[in-house]
Amino acid sequence: MNTIKESIWLARFDFRYVVKHIPVVLLLAALYGFFFSGIMEGYLGTVQPAFDLFFFLYLFFMPAWSRSKDSLARRIGGDLYAAPVFLLLNQLPIKRSVIITSRFICLYVPITIGTVGVMIMTYYFSDAFKEILNVRYLIVLTMFWTGIALSSCSASVTMEMGDRISKKRFITSFIWLVGGAAALYFLMKDVLQTGILKWSIFFSADHPVLMVLMAIVIPTLSTWWAYRHALKQMNKMDYM
Repeated sequence: MNTIKESIWLARFDFRYVVKHIPVVLLLAALYGFFFSGIMEGYLGTVQPAFDLFFFLYLFFMPAWSRSKDSLARRIGGDLYAAPVFLLLNQLPIKRSVIITSRFICLYVPITIGTVGVMIMTYYFSDAFKEILNVRYLIVLTMFWTGIALSSCSASVTMEMGDRISKKRFITSFIWLVGGAAALYFLMKDVLQTGILKWSIFFSADHPVLMVLMAIVIPTLSTWWAYRHALKQMNKMDYM
């Protein structure tokens, strides 16, 4: 409990900058929501992987435009990448567990706002969306995708803690990322013949309890893994 209290207290200092980005988060959520609503009817009727692509790009890049530049990992020197904010905090007499938890708080607040915002805006502007889901199931769907967004963005915290990334490792990671995205694309388009978001929409209406459970379990496990990995990074890294 003390760790949580201390983490919230520490997060308040960086949260001043997070608050400044909230209007940007809400604006982009409204713009993306309007864009998604315009193609939602066609997406629900046919297989349109481009919709899923734009949706995942929105979730993937949220950490980049929802926080200050100093909170994002950048090249410090040589092959060392870390977030300047973390390097500053790491020099202070603060427990490592408190630093890591505070970084999760500063990340998860704007991610939650951005995900909830885009789902509400899409639902508000799209009549086709309203015909399929009522507000109750929209809440279930929003919980699920908020959990997915938190899970996918939790790795950003581990990147803040720093790592040594060579050109070979960077290229290899990029290839794995592109390959995984391509495999998922062809799985949904040619094998399952549906979209990822479309599947989640109908699954929310048919199995709401299961979706809520996944919305809780998936981000919990990913956060636990990211926390452990970040702590491991801090213990082994030489930041000099």
